[in-house]
Amino acid sequence: VKREEDEKMGRIPDAWFDELRSRVNIVDVVSDYVVLKQKGRRFWGLCPFHGEKTASFSVDSETQSFYCFGCHKGGSVITFVMEIERMEFLDAVNLLSERAHLPLPERTQEPDADQSRALRERLYAANVEAARYYHAMLWRSEGAQALAYLHGRGLDDVGIRRFGLGAAPDGWDHLVRYLKSLGYREEEMKKAGLAGEKDGRYYDMFRNRAIFPIVNAQGKVLGFGGRILGDGNPKYLNTSDTPIFNKRLGLYAINMVKKERSLKRLILVEGYMDVVSLRNHGVSGVVATLGTALTEEQARLIKRYAPEVHVCYDGDGAGQKAILRALDIFEAADMPARVIDIPDDMDPDDYVKKFGAEGFEALGTVPPAEYRMRRAADGLNLENQEDRMKYAIACCSILKRLKNPVEVASYLPKLSVQTGFSQQVLSEQIGTLAASGAGDPSGETRPRLGRKRREELPEHVKAEMTLVYLAANGLLDANLIPENTFETPLYARMFSLLRAGERPDALLSRLTEDEQADAAEALQTDRRLDREHAPEAVEDCLNRIRRHKLNEKIRETRGAYERESDNARKTELLVLLQKLTNELNQAKTGRKE
Repeated sequence: VKREEDEKMGRIPDAWFDELRSRVNIVDVVSDYVVLKQKGRRFWGLCPFHGEKTASFSVDSETQSFYCFGCHKGGSVITFVMEIERMEFLDAVNLLSERAHLPLPERTQEPDADQSRALRERLYAANVEAARYYHAMLWRSEGAQALAYLHGRGLDDVGIRRFGLGAAPDGWDHLVRYLKSLGYREEEMKKAGLAGEKDGRYYDMFRNRAIFPIVNAQGKVLGFGGRILGDGNPKYLNTSDTPIFNKRLGLYAINMVKKERSLKRLILVEGYMDVVSLRNHGVSGVVATLGTALTEEQARLIKRYAPEVHVCYDGDGAGQKAILRALDIFEAADMPARVIDIPDDMDPDDYVKKFGAEGFEALGTVPPAEYRMRRAADGLNLENQEDRMKYAIACCSILKRLKNPVEVASYLPKLSVQTGFSQQVLSEQIGTLAASGAGDPSGETRPRLGRKRREELPEHVKAEMTLVYLAANGLLDANLIPENTFETPLYARMFSLLRAGERPDALLSRLTEDEQADAAEALQTDRRLDREHAPEAVEDCLNRIRRHKLNEKIRETRGAYERESDNARKTELLVLLQKLTNELNQAKTGRKE
């Protein structure tokens, strides 16, 4: 699968990845982090991604995949390194290439790759020098106002040094002249976002501001955020996008999160000072977006570091709307999220300074549905019948999005009291929305796996998974299975690649990180099947898939029969329904037609 950074730097040839996979054994790599015990061709150990006492983490030497049957993480050796080292794709590839003594090739899509790489390294180096300069300025007379501001926000010198905070002096070109003295060109400063240009004259981009360095997970300074001292706009100024920095892709303090192992949740806040203040009070796992609303890329990044995220934005109206947008993004990314609802229009910084870490933790969290329902009541008078009806309809739309019927039912008693509508009526409203497809803009009807475990999947999907396993492990000739067998998009794609001769480890590299977990599960799931029992397993799988398709066809035909008004056509449908029912009965008993 193409990665954004990979495309930016040019694509690495597939042949090189094939060579890397041939030189790197996933068992050897994982053994550097996990104590593994061999059982057959598989190796088992305690999962490094979640706490457990019984080994559920499996590494398969044949398919070169890993999968945890406890937390559902899985994928290729590259995915494992990305997860365990909290690395981006290219960084993980580079680590493995060094391990295999296989130099990275020049990118095929960029003839000046060496020049581009050299420029990026110069920009990283310039940013490091700028960060050192800003931090040094903070302790000199030029930084007195910034230091007073930070002290006034409750920070001590230890906290200031921990985050590498600094001061941009109030002047035209202090940093520009300093970097020039170190040998950096003005054009390089401009490309790094450290300087601007007007009428051929270069000036400092950050002036009279408290400075917050933005550092990635690998410890590289990507850019800066600057808070104005005194009056002026914008209040916060951030480095614009550069060859080494994209505000959509990173998170403030992600470098600190990388060192915090076994986090059960990340806390996402809006501002740099919220991060600094919460962490300064002892709250771990706190990150912030970089001057933008939450992006899909940032949601995927958060997903790599913790199993759940708690959204903690300002308690004012703008913050509440931003929370709703964030919840939608996390839901689309299949990332469990909850809300820390700050009361009295306070922000996290104000709240933790007033009540401390214990008071902040005592706030607890709110499930997404409950928070959405709270916001649905904003601007409505529930003493008014019309507003109660609007609120009830809005809440039913929210509850319709929930996948668990028990969770839906848990909200109905309170909603019934609030609105005056019976639970039955509310349930019917939710059912009407479900029938009409409201709240499901995708219109997706084909099976999607999400985070379901094998035991939770429908029988025909389990059968598809087993067919993939058999083909991937050389127990089935994929060409013997009809192309229209699969309904689940992921398994259909995997089987198509296997039919084309793709190796399982190479196949994983063509999938997204989320797909890799489900794919790795399929590659390892039926580990008891062997060549002797494979033909029987194939026949059973095809039979289960056939029964499912017959049941679907019977359901569709019965619906068409009930809607049909023409007697001749009803007779035709009845004959077809009887034929399909007979076929289903034969399939259930295992008899041939």
